[in-house]
Amino acid sequence: MLVDYHVHGLGHATSKHTLDEVSAYLETARQRGVAQVGFADHDRYIDDYNVQAIREAAKNYPDVQVRIGVEIDYVRGAEAQFRSLISRYPFDFVIGSVHKINDWDFDSVAQMDRYENWEKDELYRQYFLRIEEVAKMGIFSFIGHLDLIKIFKVRSTKPVVEMAEQALQTIRQAGLPCEINTNGLNKPVQETYPERSLLERCFELGIPITLSSDAHFAHEVGRDLELARELAWSVGYRQVATFNQGKMILENL
Repeated sequence: MLVDYHVHGLGHATSKHTLDEVSAYLETARQRGVAQVGFADHDRYIDDYNVQAIREAAKNYPDVQVRIGVEIDYVRGAEAQFRSLISRYPFDFVIGSVHKINDWDFDSVAQMDRYENWEKDELYRQYFLRIEEVAKMGIFSFIGHLDLIKIFKVRSTKPVVEMAEQALQTIRQAGLPCEINTNGLNKPVQETYPERSLLERCFELGIPITLSSDAHFAHEVGRDLELARELAWSVGYRQVATFNQGKMILENL
């Protein structure tokens, strides 16, 4: 089963949760055979959510199950703020993601030059330390784009599995899935998040997976999910995590 649990109906403030615009997202999902769509906009846009419009649009697409979530952009010291935000709506799922190290948005093209300030293994250590902190918080449904730090093809000198091991152990202990996010195929790194070696380690540890496109526009919904499913299957996965009213449900992949 194809699912897409990381869809930004608001994009980067480039769209709105209107009946027509949400319907365009769901139409693409239908055309690509996506059975479940999870709308999860960035937490900074929470005031622009229109859940009623999403629900209304979903009525016209009974073959596409719709879930409502949010993507939390993790920063240290904001746990109370995150909990308050999550309490504003009974979300089906909450994605925990790391896009920032201190004051640096490391996935921003405008801030690429700041990679030069880092020793690469230390950069990876700091990134995966934050992933570990996300997993420990107990408020997230799954980990977003596990190795996003590679987005601009900056690699650690040590094997990434070694750099991520403690974070993966913590994710396992927390019972959290990771997503196979296909958006990396369209970034400079040209690779899914996570890379195969990390996904293999996730499988060894019994960490579930879900699938996502990280779509920010309607035409991106479901993009490359067939490739993600094939990757998951080749590693050994036979189930995919889905979410409903805060609970994880494993379905046949």
